[in-house]
Formats: sequence, C-alpha cells, structure tokens
Amino acid sequence: PPGAPLGASRPPLPLRALGAAAAAVAAGRLCAAWAPSSSSSSSSSRGARGPRKARVALAASKSILVVGGTGRVGGSALRWMQKLAKEEGLDDLRLAVGGRSRANYEGFVRRWQERTADPPPAFVVCDHSDAASVCAALAGGWDLVVHTAGPFQGVRSASLLEGAIAAGVPYVDVCDDTDLCRIAKELEPQCQAAGVTALVSTGIWPGVSALMVAEAARRLGQAERVEMSFYTAGTGGAGPTIVSATFLLLAEPPLVYEAGKEVRAEPWGERRLADFGPGVGEQFVHLLDEPECYTCQRALGIPNIRSSFGTAPDIWNWLFAAVKLLPADILRNRGLMQAVANFSMPIIGAVDALVGAKNAMRVDAFDAEGRQVTLRLTHSDLEDCVGLGTAAFAMEALQARVAPGVWFPVELEASRRTAILDRVSREAIFSEL
Repeated sequence: PPGAPLGASRPPLPLRALGAAAAAVAAGRLCAAWAPSSSSSSSSSRGARGPRKARVALAASKSILVVGGTGRVGGSALRWMQKLAKEEGLDDLRLAVGGRSRANYEGFVRRWQERTADPPPAFVVCDHSDAASVCAALAGGWDLVVHTAGPFQGVRSASLLEGAIAAGVPYVDVCDDTDLCRIAKELEPQCQAAGVTALVSTGIWPGVSALMVAEAARRLGQAERVEMSFYTAGTGGAGPTIVSATFLLLAEPPLVYEAGKEVRAEPWGERRLADFGPGVGEQFVHLLDEPECYTCQRALGIPNIRSSFGTAPDIWNWLFAAVKLLPADILRNRGLMQAVANFSMPIIGAVDALVGAKNAMRVDAFDAEGRQVTLRLTHSDLEDCVGLGTAAFAMEALQARVAPGVWFPVELEASRRTAILDRVSREAIFSEL
C-alpha cells in the first residue's frame, strides 16, 4: 500500500496453475471482449485486492512467451531464463519467441545455435501492437509473457499488458520510457481484478538499478538526493535498437525531481565525470530520461533525483550532443531513427569491436546530513547482463512470488529485491553493493 515500508508483508499468494487447454479457453473468451484502450483510470492505489482467478492444474511444466525475442535483448533473456530455470529446478520449461518476422526468427536461431547446443525456442507470430494478434498468441497456454520488443519511446498504449490482463497471463517488460510506465501503472485495478502480476520496467537499467537505489536509501534511512549514473561501451553488443532508442530519448526532456517537484531538464546536458570503478574508471555522463527517476521518487519519496548516461568512445557522446540539435519531430520519428541506426551499424560495429561492450552502473545517495552511500556494479557485456536482469525478474513472476498488481522493481519486497541483486551481481566483473 502507499506509504508502507518496502519490506512490508503482503497477502499470501493463492495457488496459481494453468494448463494449455484452460488458457486457450480463457483467452478466447476474454479477448473477444478486449481491445486496447487509452485507459481512463488514473488510480495508482493498490487498495483491496480482488480474488485471484483459479487456474486448473493440467500440467506441471512452465511456459514463457518472449515477445521481441528475436532481438538481442530478448534473445539474451531467453538464454538466461533457460539457465535460471535449471538453477531453480524448473527443468521442464517451455520457451517460445514471439515476433512479426520469421526471417528475423531465422537469424535468432543462428545466433542461438552459436551459443548453445539446446534446441531453439519455437516461433509464435505476435504483433504486439495488434489486438487480434496478441489475443491469438496469448491463447497458447502461457504461464508468463515477457515484452522485450523496443524501442518503447513514443508508444502510448500498453497493448500487450492489456492483452495479458484479458488472457489472465502474468506479464514482465523492459520498458524504458517514463510516460509508458505511467500508462502501465494506471492498469493496476484491472490487474488486481484479474489476479494478474505485472512487473514493469525490469532489466538492468532500468530494473536492477532501481534495486540499487532502494538498497542505498535503506542504508541511509531516508535519502534526500540520488544521482544515478550509467555507462555502456559502444552499443554494449545490444544492436541498433539501443542506438535508435537513444536518438528517440534525445527528443524527450529528461524528468528529474528537485525539492520533490517534477522538472524537465535539457537532454544530454550537465556533462560530468562519474567514477565507475575498476575496469571502467571515470567516464563522462549526461542527463537522459530514465523511468527510475519517476518510479523511485514515487515509491521512496526521494526529493531530488536525476539520471545520466554516457558511452565510449567519447566522440559518440559528442555525436549525440550534435544530434540533439535536430528538430524534435525528426528525433521522434521512430522509423527514421531506426533506419539511421541500421545504416550506421557497420561503423558502430567496428567501433564496438575496439571498445568492448561493458555496462556499468553507479548510484550515489545522500541524506539530509550529507552522509553518502555509493553502490557500483559492472558487467562485461550489456547484451548479456540485460538478459540476466530480465530473466531474474521473470523468475519472480513465473513462480508467483509477487502478488497481483502492477509493480515497478523498486516496489518489490525486500527479500525479492535482495534475491535479484544477489543473482545478478554473481555475474559481475566488479561489484560494490
């Protein structure tokens, strides 16, 4: 509930089990009445939880559909889901890739076979922006749907989440757009009524970084100010989507909080150095919109919070500064920005080969007396660690460790936050948590 401690206990979870036949019937019935809407509800209160829908236990196996799984982030998440499931004793896990293009799926299969001898996940046609396609895809009896089909900037409808609610399927996404996170949060009453758990804005940053903010604030008792700093060498091996997403973000004045009030700052402004520790060192970072300014301020009441990002080599930072000068309507053109990113990939790929793919995060929290807590975490490869972060959150939803509702990572119970942080940090090349 609003105002409750982050570690406050929540109602026990009822038994939730769903077989393919039951899901197909439920999804067919519910999706017939569903169409994505702009959701007139503005409530973000958890209130009293509605009864969880009973599910018939027809099979002991678990199944996950990863929409956008043909991409770099989705593919990495699939590999990590398979690995984490085995670690947790879920040997009979069925994975599938949801997407629009079979040609893209064939490329995914080639990358999958280069990394593992396990059979590749099956392909399911799913256009996440089309209600009929979503309903058909979710009628497959899934225990979880994971949305990795970015970029999320400029999207103003949580259509896949709406479809998951209608089908009664738990949901996880890697949304990195503040406005879309707000839209998802407005669906909380529907999630509670349907008994659906939705984890929104997971991954590495956003995602694990919010858990770092929560931990730093916990150690201080109450944080007065938080500075989040992020660094990725080149594209981090994540492909053109991260480039196009950065272009799109340059059109959005970043949301920061000053004295508890929302302020829109200058994109790619306030250039400064941040020390990320061994293996990365000092790197320039710049203001960029990041949903955890909103989610952490909302959950923790931090009066002053902002987020900055930088890349390497530094010439890319200056390139982004130049791109920022383009008219906003050009920067908001998703098709154009994706085309520019795709066209640039031969050059970007060559640079990536030189600079590597490290990802580093730093959280600095201060209390009213000036005491400081600094947490840092570095992984050798962005593509790999964002998949790990996504999979770690997905395991929480898959195994019903989170109650129904729409949850941001920072809102999870303390024990769940700690479990995810511990699992992700085990793969780090530098950890100061």
